[in-house]
Amino acid sequence: MQLHRLALLAAAWALGASGGAAPLPTPAAADEAILKAAHIGTDDASLLRYFRERSAVRASEAQIDRWIEELGDDSFFVREKASAKLAALGNAAAPALRRALDSDDPEVVHRARKGLAAIQDLSSTRVPCAAAHILRQRRPAGTAMVLLNYLPSASSELVLSEVRRTLAALAVRNGQPNSHLVEALTDASAQRRAAAAVALCEGGASAALPAVHGLLKDPDPAVRRDVALALVQRGERAAVPVLIDTLAQAAPPDARRTEEVLFRLGEDDSPDVGIGEDAQSRQASREAWAAWWKKHSAGIDLGKLHRPPQKLGYTMVVLLDGNAIMELDRDGQTSRWRMSGLEMPLDAQKLPGPRVLVAEQRGNRVTERSTVNGAIRWEYSIPRPLVAQRLKNGHTFIATGNQISGRVVEIDRGGNEVFSRDFDTALLRAVKLPDGGFACVFSNATSGRYVRFDADGKESQSFPVEIHTAGGRIDVMPNGHVLVPEVHGNRVVEYTATGKEVWQTTFDQPVAAIRLPNGHTLVTSMSADIGAVELDKAGKHVWQYKSESRVTRAWRR
Repeated sequence: MQLHRLALLAAAWALGASGGAAPLPTPAAADEAILKAAHIGTDDASLLRYFRERSAVRASEAQIDRWIEELGDDSFFVREKASAKLAALGNAAAPALRRALDSDDPEVVHRARKGLAAIQDLSSTRVPCAAAHILRQRRPAGTAMVLLNYLPSASSELVLSEVRRTLAALAVRNGQPNSHLVEALTDASAQRRAAAAVALCEGGASAALPAVHGLLKDPDPAVRRDVALALVQRGERAAVPVLIDTLAQAAPPDARRTEEVLFRLGEDDSPDVGIGEDAQSRQASREAWAAWWKKHSAGIDLGKLHRPPQKLGYTMVVLLDGNAIMELDRDGQTSRWRMSGLEMPLDAQKLPGPRVLVAEQRGNRVTERSTVNGAIRWEYSIPRPLVAQRLKNGHTFIATGNQISGRVVEIDRGGNEVFSRDFDTALLRAVKLPDGGFACVFSNATSGRYVRFDADGKESQSFPVEIHTAGGRIDVMPNGHVLVPEVHGNRVVEYTATGKEVWQTTFDQPVAAIRLPNGHTLVTSMSADIGAVELDKAGKHVWQYKSESRVTRAWRR
């Protein structure tokens, strides 16, 4: 939800900057604007009623089929009532609405199409998120119980996340654990039990933690996993073995979520394992992590889950001609590991543990591979990938392109699309941004253009750039500045968010450039005689790595 509010605030700021009339709205005002546009009241009673109405709706398949049939009733009133009932069901009605698209009745098809559009419309996510956020700020009595009842009806992971954050904010009232959340720890619904436990953990309700610990023995493995994750995040070591045990029982996407946390704990000492689609791989992963914990538990600091990763000084490079990736030690010359046999790697990202994510353009796939032996641990087939970026939520952002078109897509741990955008212009570079938006570099026959999109996928900034080589990310810095390698201009340029040049340095045929935390710039070249070079602010070479193969990408961790 924060991402959508940022987009709305940015748009309002732009109006104010150009005309001077519109003041910058507060986050609460942005949320209220979303609700008012959807004709939903913004007072406490209306917000609670909004969630009650959507959690109260339950329907059998027979009822849903009857409402689908009524979409073509002779009575306009009956048709409208059936449409409203199906709309209230949200995602639960989507399968039946899709089947209704094959109806012989044009009215049924028309209403089914409208119903599906409403479900898929971004506003159907923005509205409950805005309502939950306002309730989190105001915290009226009864909110926790209303939201707990609403949980099974949440339409997306984004909505679930916002509701859970609101429950965590309600965990303590007048110095005591929220009674509704405590009562929900014994609810018949596994989803409510888990949500209540996580909220009490994240909300700091210490007095309720003994009861939360009891759910580490819950009969539902999903509850055990969620509770163990929450307790591990609090630094409770006793929850780690429980978390590891759930690897063998969880569905692959959930097991990978657990694995991500364990890899962050184990870092380079993690076991070389990966979750596949079969039960055997999950059991093998559980056994490997159990052995790891037995050996390393005394020295593992759970607090690292809340701290930025330690700067190690390792440099990962792509060797274009060798179709290989390698990582150099702190001395910048000695290989820590090398992975060959890739199919034209154009982008890569070192992941926690012995893993690396690779966009293999010629292989038409994105792979997650072991740095120990190159074994594929996860794979996603997609034509001509240029960019592969693992996000903090475990999703993967991918960009693809050819000479006439391009596409960006975000997939979840199970390989399901959660966002995509197609372009009818050649896409060269892309990157997902921390605010939920993304940035791309496009090209036609004569020129290139940098375009930044907000969290809603709307263009927010654009200016011309001279980039003519495809593959990899474009480096967008926290202040919005953009680092551009001009391969034909033989220089690296830093632009502001509005396209003003503020720094440049001469460099032979640069194809990739990133800004390092120390203010230096790491650049690679198409020239085989240059390799990867670290430049200081004055453009002086302070480090260089050369190879028999052209070094076309480099990253420092």
